[in-house]
Amino acid sequence: MTARRPVLALPNGVSRERFLRDYWQQRPLLMRQALPPASLPLEPDELAGLACEDAFESRLIIERGPEDWELRHGPFIADDFAALPDAQWTLLVQDVDKYLPAAARLLEAFDFVPSWRIDDIMVSYASDRGGVGPHSDAYDVFLMQGPGRRRWRLSFHDYGDDDLIPGLEQRILSRFETDQEWVLEAGDVLYLPPGIAHWGIAEGPCMTYSLGFRAPSQQELAADWFQHLVSLSSLERLGDPRDLASDGLAELSIGLHRDAAALMAALPGPESEEFRIWLGRYLTEPKPQFQILPPDDVWDPQRLEDWLGQGRDLVRHPFARLAWSLLGENRIAIFCQGEERLLAAGARPVVRLISERRRLPAAELAGLMRTAPDVQALLLDLLNEGILEAGDNE
Repeated sequence: MTARRPVLALPNGVSRERFLRDYWQQRPLLMRQALPPASLPLEPDELAGLACEDAFESRLIIERGPEDWELRHGPFIADDFAALPDAQWTLLVQDVDKYLPAAARLLEAFDFVPSWRIDDIMVSYASDRGGVGPHSDAYDVFLMQGPGRRRWRLSFHDYGDDDLIPGLEQRILSRFETDQEWVLEAGDVLYLPPGIAHWGIAEGPCMTYSLGFRAPSQQELAADWFQHLVSLSSLERLGDPRDLASDGLAELSIGLHRDAAALMAALPGPESEEFRIWLGRYLTEPKPQFQILPPDDVWDPQRLEDWLGQGRDLVRHPFARLAWSLLGENRIAIFCQGEERLLAAGARPVVRLISERRRLPAAELAGLMRTAPDVQALLLDLLNEGILEAGDNE
């Protein structure tokens, strides 16, 4: 038996379509009892155990006064927790979904928002009055309340770098004006779009799951795109223009500007297919610690047919990042871990299935293999890269 798929219960009158139209990246939404508390299963001791492992990025944030905060980075040891004060501290562990199937299943509850933007699920444990201070994020976040209660204050004011407490590694606001306030209990979910300042304070010990999304800046995109253009450029040199004149030997003439512009225009622009492929690679590039290794056992056509014929599913590797894009009328690209695979446009149904779902039903895959010639080769390619894995149907 596979674990039951979690479903996010949106408030009455808010459909998935309305959420995307009226709330996504626009305004907050509080969802009471949106998830069954049993779907948020981690215990505090388990989270502390993860924070002691090298594989996990973890932090401890301790509040000692209004502008006195201490940040520590893991991995930790048991004595670190034993020495903590009774209140006003928080433990945070990133990328829990990459290693814990129970946390990864939570992602299936949010299958109506852009999956290519999902970054990770961070889980935090806060002691009484613990928090990370008032701050704002540059990305969307769903805050899922686990055991305990947390009070969230929201501020719709504009804050800049001058409003931050100076000298801290954490970006914590020195002032905060509350415009809205809620107390979340187990199973409640709060959606926050980018830029909304917020401040969560535990009312007694509590745990919170945060689903965060990637949001690259213009600077980050430009840096990677221009570096990619450098890799495509040639050693062709800029020559002297035709309007070179003896009385203007130091002048950068109109002809020179035209020739330089023509030399640069030979490189791909943002409307090109090259840009579309680069963007797919960039947006699916994993963090360095989440590279995927090929499996020990090679998949061949017979093994794949036997597996699907037994009604056994395939699943996406928990580290895998996938997206897809149309390239004109006749081609489609699927992007996996920063690389592209180009296929005929007829492979669109299987490409969508693989990119948008984390569990791939055997019957659906077998049907697609019968109708599109590229499907089997694509599945075998992804299985032998480790992007897809044998599902556990027991």
